[in-house]
Amino acid sequence: MSAIAEAPTASGHRTRRNWAEPLLGAALVLPLAVFAWIGTYSRYTADDFCWAGILQTQGFFGSQVHWYTQYSPRYAFSFLVDVTELIGPTIVGVLPAAAIALSLVTVTWTVRQFGVYGMRGLLLAEVAVLATLQTAPDLPQSLYWQTGLLTYLLPLILAAFAVGWIRRGIQQPWAYAISFLVTFVAGGLAETYLIPQNVALTLSLLLAFRYRHRRTHLAAALCGGVVALIVIVASPSIGPRVQGTPADLWLATSAAIATASFQVLRLARFFPFTVLLCLGVPALLANGLPRITREWFVNVSLVALITFPACDFPSFYAQNGNPPARSLIVPGAIAVSYLVFVGITLGQLAARSFREARRGLALAAMALVPLGIAAYSLPDGGVAVSYAALFDAEEQQIRTARDAGQQDLTVPSLPTNLGEPYAGPDRTNFLNMCVARYYGVRSIATSGS
Repeated sequence: MSAIAEAPTASGHRTRRNWAEPLLGAALVLPLAVFAWIGTYSRYTADDFCWAGILQTQGFFGSQVHWYTQYSPRYAFSFLVDVTELIGPTIVGVLPAAAIALSLVTVTWTVRQFGVYGMRGLLLAEVAVLATLQTAPDLPQSLYWQTGLLTYLLPLILAAFAVGWIRRGIQQPWAYAISFLVTFVAGGLAETYLIPQNVALTLSLLLAFRYRHRRTHLAAALCGGVVALIVIVASPSIGPRVQGTPADLWLATSAAIATASFQVLRLARFFPFTVLLCLGVPALLANGLPRITREWFVNVSLVALITFPACDFPSFYAQNGNPPARSLIVPGAIAVSYLVFVGITLGQLAARSFREARRGLALAAMALVPLGIAAYSLPDGGVAVSYAALFDAEEQQIRTARDAGQQDLTVPSLPTNLGEPYAGPDRTNFLNMCVARYYGVRSIATSGS
């Protein structure tokens, strides 16, 4: 009789858990949907006009040569941004939603390569993507700005794919070529990503030689990163970007470590509930997640600890200055990924400490965090809608005046967008000239302040 009485209780616990997971999954989608909705009102901003203008005047291949030799060694970025410019300005409003969706698909596929299937894999992906975006020091420039998205968010998506691809471990020449190509392309998007990528791959390859595991794929991936570094350093435009003599090596390293430490403190101080989400969701999922041995916990912790400050090193060493806030989404993604990894490790403890029913209730309670993030982010949509309306009206005015034969235009001033100005009263300003080139007029300036 006792065995019969216990069966419904256990079944009821599983039912609560089964309902908690889709409930949490739906809640996690809401803030991501808000981010995607806000992104639909994105418009060309600052450098976007420059890329599009040079593309119009010099053509696709001519613009590649122009940027690589005169302004930016980021060969992969120059190629991809010109591809998007060929599609036209309408793609700007599509990119944020596409990046969020691609991130979810890629991370879900990657965790699947580690044996996490179904709803649990999707939940881990949602947590990782949401936490990375929500804690970004400059989310607007990292997600809603075409230039920032392709420079700093896209390589993170490629990094997630690379991890899953290497883990998959297909032993074929074409598979090794993909490992090479992914890191070569990702490395050509931003130096802020390239350096930590190569550091992480080097450390991983050293571990692979010890454990005799996936050495060929890691070696191919590291070769892709090294070739990317060579192509960037060889660019004639690297000199002006370095802005003088590189900083002292130890001083730059110390500054990078200090910045990384500050970012960790910022995460703990201003985003405690997001940190709880990263740790709590994987810990509460427990069953169905891989078991992390003590040895591998130490290995991964050391790789993360060394790689994290490497994200900030290029700015301090080559440009003698702080990294732009938009680039800090890269170390932020590393911190979030590590927190999820720690959460998976804690899952073994949670499985022993919490009953099934309590874990289900705790998972359901976790849904309050993404709901709060969604509510907090909604007002940003009103700002985006307002600016998009002003921008569209001004663009129509510019095109009408241009089509009427006017070549030196004066237009009303627009508010800053994503922290960047539209144009200014000085016709010879670099940004004003980019806007004029894009619209096909001789000069443009704004009236008023």
